[in-house]
Amino acid sequence: MNVEVRAWRNWEVSPGVSVPVLEYLSRGKHNNGVREELKLSVLGELLKQKIVLVIAGGVLLLAVVPSLYFYAKYRDAQKQLADPTRYAQEEIRLLVDRVGKLIELPEGELPTIANVSDASKLTDQPFFASAQNGDKVLIYTDTKKAFLYRPGANKIIQVAPVNIGDQASASGQLGQTPAPAPLRFVLLNGTTVVGLTKKFESKLLIAVPEAVIADRDNARKRDYATSMLVDMTGKKAKEARDIGTKLGINVASFPQGEATVSADFVILLGEDQK
Repeated sequence: MNVEVRAWRNWEVSPGVSVPVLEYLSRGKHNNGVREELKLSVLGELLKQKIVLVIAGGVLLLAVVPSLYFYAKYRDAQKQLADPTRYAQEEIRLLVDRVGKLIELPEGELPTIANVSDASKLTDQPFFASAQNGDKVLIYTDTKKAFLYRPGANKIIQVAPVNIGDQASASGQLGQTPAPAPLRFVLLNGTTVVGLTKKFESKLLIAVPEAVIADRDNARKRDYATSMLVDMTGKKAKEARDIGTKLGINVASFPQGEATVSADFVILLGEDQK
């Protein structure tokens, strides 16, 4: 076989990727065979590089998708902690928007939302005859209507009148416990530690989801050894005990010398919360 090696050149496989190829010029009868062998070699190299790129892209996608998911969950949790009341109202509006595309809903009021957590306990009520765990109930007390909605299937299961005027009674009629009313808290820093109330705020919102932070400020005295929880209404002794147990803080009377605030509860933070 008479083959002459003339020169090296770069055969462009894809942008930025080159494969050194010998340019063969043959004067013999085996010219076609040499070219076919060269062609197969180049195609094989190209195929290898494409496979590597596809695998790399797949690995990158698998790494990015979970990160985006958890980041979205983190942002959602941050929104809930920052303003739980507003977050709850946004969740209700989103639910109303979804259900409103399936059936005409009363206008001018936000419903009370109840979750079906144990449908087996509600089978004696006709409204819940077809209910399943995870269903949601939209209760409109002004227009006296209730809607049973199934998020997974995105469909209305039942509609019924509610013949009781207030939210608590309406929820009771449907066998549900209404969402707890927001509780207003004022946090006072009774120490010299900067940022203590902000740090404690996250702990409070996790332990008491219905808590709303009305204000954060410094106490007049800055040498409190222990923290205290104060019922400023004088009417929420049971709630105060429950909250104090969750937070590990004793319920006490409002200390003399401190400025009176408007809230359901005051939490005065002492050195034990550093």
